[in-house]
Amino acid sequence: MVDPTDESSPSPAPRRRRSPLIDVAVAMFGAYLLVTMFGDVRYFLRGSSPRDLGEAATLVEQGLGDDLREQYVTLRGTPDVQHAARAKLGEKTIGYLRLIEGGGSLYAAVPRTGAASNEFEGQFTGRMRRLADVRMFPWIQQYFDGEHIVETHDLTREQLLAAVDAGKLKPTDQLSLSVDQPDSRLQLGRTSFPSLAAAQAAVQALGVPHFTPREQPSAAFYTFFARIPVDQRPAAQASLTAAGAPLPPSDKPDPRVGALIVPFYTSYLITGDALRRDGDALSFPPGDTSPGFILQDGQLVPHPLTDGRLTIDTSSLRSAGRLVPVKVDPTGYIILTDEQPADQWPTFALWLVVLGVVGWNLSGLVQLWRRRQA
Repeated sequence: MVDPTDESSPSPAPRRRRSPLIDVAVAMFGAYLLVTMFGDVRYFLRGSSPRDLGEAATLVEQGLGDDLREQYVTLRGTPDVQHAARAKLGEKTIGYLRLIEGGGSLYAAVPRTGAASNEFEGQFTGRMRRLADVRMFPWIQQYFDGEHIVETHDLTREQLLAAVDAGKLKPTDQLSLSVDQPDSRLQLGRTSFPSLAAAQAAVQALGVPHFTPREQPSAAFYTFFARIPVDQRPAAQASLTAAGAPLPPSDKPDPRVGALIVPFYTSYLITGDALRRDGDALSFPPGDTSPGFILQDGQLVPHPLTDGRLTIDTSSLRSAGRLVPVKVDPTGYIILTDEQPADQWPTFALWLVVLGVVGWNLSGLVQLWRRRQA
């Protein structure tokens, strides 16, 4: 038996230190956690006052820089309610929508309660995050890209003609052209005019060139086209209304009653390689859209085509635009309106704990290295 008072007794063996590989592994895993949680920590430190970013259109024009990440912001924009999406996340239902001004680069996530609704406010306050950083990004990308959203970027007449002359239009470009027609569209209510013959007789009484489509698809009125000068259209409409069967007056507009004369213009969807220019004329295939009318022997007849192409004067071009598909941009942003900086305090506390653990393990490695160098 060993006598504790005997100085010659052997001292107890020193406690064996754990392997430094464990310290390295813990430090590496902790560092990974510190990096992944740092976005939440940075957002927590933003405080309780949101940064006002103003209007979405102005923000997009200035550029969506990296300084917007993990910011507590307020932004005003136009929600695309036509393509709003809803997703169930646990007990919450979140509405996802695109801000029109941002194309495919600005979105908002808004908590939804009660029955489905497409009514959204135009102001959003919450956490600004890169789209690629949110876990719902694959679903957002799949949904909105699957909607096949297309935006029309307006072109002036000069811009369109310059693009044609410079050969900048690609075969894959989609263009929309709106053309002013010299004629007007006449709509005669089927209640006021009991038959197509009665309606046609009223139009003929105007004494102007006109055209009667063979198909009359509307169940509310008959449609005609007539070459009536703009300043004479109000008087012509009054004459047509008077020619119809007298009916009791009504406070509500009814397309089945009376007559209406409206301007006539046509819109065409074409590809970039289909548009050609020859001086002051443009030509393109009109597809199934009406080519408009010309005067022939005192009557209106459909505008003739040349090799399947319609030729118009550039001065009759009402408007033009390039149709651009909208795709979700991973480098864009989404505002999470249900996340406030104060909500992240548990993450901040955990981050501090992990930081302490990493620091303790690193200090152990440093001490081990110093002992071995001594």
